[in-house]
Amino acid sequence: MKKVLRYLVMTVMALCISLPCLNVEAASVALLPLINNVEGNTMANQVYYKEALKALKMKKGFVVVENDKLNAAIEAAHIVDDAPDQLTLARIAKDGGVDIVLCMELDDLETKAVRREGERDIQLDMEGEFVAYNNLTGTFYKHEFSSDKIVDASLTSRWDWKHEEFGRQVRREIDRALRVKK
Repeated sequence: MKKVLRYLVMTVMALCISLPCLNVEAASVALLPLINNVEGNTMANQVYYKEALKALKMKKGFVVVENDKLNAAIEAAHIVDDAPDQLTLARIAKDGGVDIVLCMELDDLETKAVRREGERDIQLDMEGEFVAYNNLTGTFYKHEFSSDKIVDASLTSRWDWKHEEFGRQVRREIDRALRVKK
C-alpha cells in the first residue's frame, strides 16, 4: 500500500510540474517589406526576406504570420520611403493581430574601390534603419545602422560580398530587436 501511495504522489507531482509547460504559445511576428531606397538594387529585397526568415527560424518561440488581415493593415499604413514610427507599428500590430512587427529601411548599399599604396581594397557603404514594435510589452526598438568596412579586394572576388554583409546586418538587427526588454 505504501508503494502505491508513493507512485500516486509522484504522478501527481509530475503532472503539477509539467502543466505550466503545456500553456506555451509562440509569439506571432509580422515581417514588413523592405523599404529599399537604393536604386537598381532588387537583390537586397531577396536577401532581406531570406535572412530574416532564417533568423526567425533559428529563434525558438517565434512564428512568422502572413494573412489577409495583416496585409490590409500594412496597406492601410501607407509605408513608402521612411521607416514607420511607433504609433504606425502599434496600429499594424493591433489591426493585424500580431505580437511583434519588424521593419527595415535601406538607404545606401554600395561598394567602391579604395587604392592604397601597394594594396587594392574594397569599401562597403551601408546605411539604414531598423524598427520593431512588441505589442506584448509595448516596447519600441529603433536602431540606425551603418558600415564602412574595408577588406582586401581578393577576398570579395568569388561571391556577392556587399549582399552577404547586408544579410549579416539583417540577422544582427532581428536578433537585437527580439532581445529588447522593457
